[in-house]
Amino acid sequence: MRKRTAAGLALGALVVAGAVLGYRMRRGEQAHALEGRAARLLHPPLSEASSFQDIRAAEARELLEEAQQFASSPEQLALIEQAEIIRLLQRGDYTAAERRLAHRSDAGDEFSLLRAALALAKKDLAAAERALSRLSAAAGEQPRVALLRSDLARARGQADLALEYAQRGLDHAAQSAALYERRGLAYELLDDVEHARADLERAAALDARGVTALLALGRVLRSAGAMRDAVLAFHAASERSPSEAEAWLGSGVCRAAMGDYVAARVDLERAAELAPARAEPLVGLGDVDVAQGQLENALGRYKAAALLDPTSATARVKLGNALLRKGTIAAAATEFRGAIERRPDLGAAHNGLGVALLEQGDLADAETELKVAASLDPNDAHPMLNLARLYKRRGDSPQLADALAQAEARDPQLRITSSDASTKKH
Repeated sequence: MRKRTAAGLALGALVVAGAVLGYRMRRGEQAHALEGRAARLLHPPLSEASSFQDIRAAEARELLEEAQQFASSPEQLALIEQAEIIRLLQRGDYTAAERRLAHRSDAGDEFSLLRAALALAKKDLAAAERALSRLSAAAGEQPRVALLRSDLARARGQADLALEYAQRGLDHAAQSAALYERRGLAYELLDDVEHARADLERAAALDARGVTALLALGRVLRSAGAMRDAVLAFHAASERSPSEAEAWLGSGVCRAAMGDYVAARVDLERAAELAPARAEPLVGLGDVDVAQGQLENALGRYKAAALLDPTSATARVKLGNALLRKGTIAAAATEFRGAIERRPDLGAAHNGLGVALLEQGDLADAETELKVAASLDPNDAHPMLNLARLYKRRGDSPQLADALAQAEARDPQLRITSSDASTKKH
């Protein structure tokens, strides 16, 4: 009797142990399945998420929290940390993201990619290079790494290298909208408008919801002078994302260049509503005011833009030009000097200061500034026209003739004579 009882107890214990083991295995399997789903969300292919902004980090975190209720593992904790860092990147909280990454002593590929993305967002190109150099050989062949390397090369102005990395990525992900966009951006840097346009159009077609390729396409077309096509690209971007201020801004600037001032105002005012902290929409509206002879309105817009963004050299140049038109020369010179402090390489600021000094009778310093402007922007005829005005006032006929010839060479559409040098050019 005792033997049967003991055997029964042993069998019962085995049944209980088996049930417990089976329960634990099922919970482990459930946790593993949830972790797998979260990992796929955090490490998607480029076709699903071209940047960390597109990664469904919050959803991944929810799955991982559910997984923790079943079982925990080091892999799960690492994924939770990645999800949190990505969420910080998405919010633009780079300080907190950097702090979390500093606590990760491991050199795992996923954390190295996050370090590279953070460094690029902060424009710390050396840190981005260091992070990418820590990747394993296998990770280094991933299309997403090629994309980041292309971004890094483009930020350094290395157009050929940016193109090479984008092409490498496309060799492994031939239908990636993000990589077509990167190749298009590299072509833009190379001033190859035809190939840039083709790649950006391809990127926009592959990603029917994204707007970045369309915005870049609009910018490329605007720079090439194809204003109507640029407006179409910006309009397509605004249809995809009506709250995208850049699309309305780009369209408004192009419409203004085409002389369609009514439509330009509508687009620029919409951009100003969507981006109240940006100076560019106000500058664009000021340009429309100038074109329509509303100088006082323009002055108000430019002043507001300069106050809104004190670092904007463009706003100060525009304000300076408007002050020149009003005849407030000393105030104009102050604005141009302020612009030069912020952007010493901005030819328009030196040109404006040269005109202001010329109006004040300071011919020597005016000549210096205008020559700087001419050297900074070899395609702009205005500094040479202003130098012609200066040489005419000085009575230097040979220099006058040379300046007019150089102005006409810069802009073949100009048909000027020495008598035209009396016209003010800002």
